[in-house]
Amino acid sequence: MAAATGNIKKVTLELGGKSPCIVFADADFDVALEYAMFAIFAGQGEVCSAGSRLILERKIADKFLSRMAEASSKIVVGDGLDPKTEMGPLITRQHMEKVLHYIDLGRREGARTICGGSRLTNGVMEKGNFVAPTVFVDTQPGMKIVREEIFGPVQVVQLFDTEEEALHLANDTIYGLAGGVFTGDQGKGLRVLRGLRAGITWLNTYHPTFNEAPWGGYKQSGIGRELGTFGLDAYLETKQININLVPQRLNWFSGV
Repeated sequence: MAAATGNIKKVTLELGGKSPCIVFADADFDVALEYAMFAIFAGQGEVCSAGSRLILERKIADKFLSRMAEASSKIVVGDGLDPKTEMGPLITRQHMEKVLHYIDLGRREGARTICGGSRLTNGVMEKGNFVAPTVFVDTQPGMKIVREEIFGPVQVVQLFDTEEEALHLANDTIYGLAGGVFTGDQGKGLRVLRGLRAGITWLNTYHPTFNEAPWGGYKQSGIGRELGTFGLDAYLETKQININLVPQRLNWFSGV
């Protein structure tokens, strides 16, 4: 943006986020569990719209997190070209070190991992940039692992008791790219999505992208939109044309 100020170039920015995946107790348990994992571990978390904050209703937290820890530890991590692989390596060694730094920071901040939390080096992963699927619990809103984008396979869990609290936690971020809600009550789901300050939202799903739909974020997740007819706006100059169909004197100036 700074470079564009010299000659006032228009820019469209689709930036990152710390997107919430909100799971209510009335959601289909197994569906919500799998999507909560998919939201963060698909693409090893290197996805701008990754659901990297799991905002979970407290009454189902123990069961949900137990199942999530067990299932996440069974994710097949390996060579991205192997059809059996479910999660591949991070893009560079430097980025892997950044992700591992955040994991260490989370522990020092007082959060606790219920799975993962380390580099993987066994077998084909010995020389690669592999990090185990990681889930943090016992987090606080002010922790850096909660507030900053990690861009890796690291999920942070926040618990809520009411719909209002869930929405407050979801919006308590400088970002606003995406967010998902899982509930058996469609009315409640739509109500929460309307209140979510994010540009891309999903109900009872996570990550689907359609070329026809506008893609972009609120707040520090960017400006402008890509995809759909909205995505054409950045490439257009809009002109106003006025035509006087019945020309008449203005009678504004007395000397005319």
